[in-house]
Amino acid sequence: MERSHYLTAPDGTQIWYGTVGRGPALVLCDGLACDGFIWPYVIDRFIDDFTIVRWHYRGHGASSVPEHPEKISLDQMCDDLALVLDALEIDQAILAGHSMGVQVILNFCETYSERVRALIPICGSYKHPLDTFHGSDLMRRVLPYLRRAVDSAPQAIQRTWETVLPRQIWYKVAVQAAEVNGQLLRQQDFLPYLEHASRMDLNFFLSLLSALSLHSAEELLTEISVPALVIAGENDTFTPMYRSVEMSEMLPNSKLVVVPRGTHVAPLEMPDLVNEAMEKFLIKHDLLAAPAHTTSPAQSAPSSS
Repeated sequence: MERSHYLTAPDGTQIWYGTVGRGPALVLCDGLACDGFIWPYVIDRFIDDFTIVRWHYRGHGASSVPEHPEKISLDQMCDDLALVLDALEIDQAILAGHSMGVQVILNFCETYSERVRALIPICGSYKHPLDTFHGSDLMRRVLPYLRRAVDSAPQAIQRTWETVLPRQIWYKVAVQAAEVNGQLLRQQDFLPYLEHASRMDLNFFLSLLSALSLHSAEELLTEISVPALVIAGENDTFTPMYRSVEMSEMLPNSKLVVVPRGTHVAPLEMPDLVNEAMEKFLIKHDLLAAPAHTTSPAQSAPSSS
């Protein structure tokens, strides 16, 4: 059973975090407007090997919206993560991040590098994600107009957002638009994302989206020496695969795994492949004990006699 906790950040924002399992720490960092929907299969696989730490960013899930949402930054979110690790008395952790979580864990390395054992960036970008969303920078250019629209009628637009988004029709739209692979993804695995996103404070959401659009960890990548496993969806329209390829090439100690036919939610579409890639990576870098039944290449090779 997950153990739930809260801490209070210096500005008064309440941050939720939870732990399950035991052993070294594996911290799961969500995407934008997510509260953990992407991780169930990862948790199921590694619950017996790690203390798995989930946490909700400020303005997400069970954490509160900050008093000044317009001031949100990735640095602030990384400081929140450091507070979570402090509260759990965790000196070092493996950090896995999905989508925006990739930017969070990369940025965390800049200030708190001594607290990172390894990185697992999944379906995310290392810089300016709105410049490549659906293969263009249209989202970045439209964002200021969206913010003005919300400012003009915040309550009405918030109510519309909360009413329309949770409908199951949006799952079908996502499938038809190839945002997700309907042949691989179960509807019940995706609906929690829509339900949570519908409850997001739109002013905070757009403020955070603006901060993400300006963020780049490009200059930092070559300085990150810890092992990294970069996982990409072959057909990801949110954060295109080539961004993951670039990221893997710039990280000095990295491996790239591409999920065939996978989209932005590859950990839900092909969980066995993603979990196996993570397991092999963790074993290789002595972060996870190899299963007792596993044999070495020398043991499994045929005899030459």
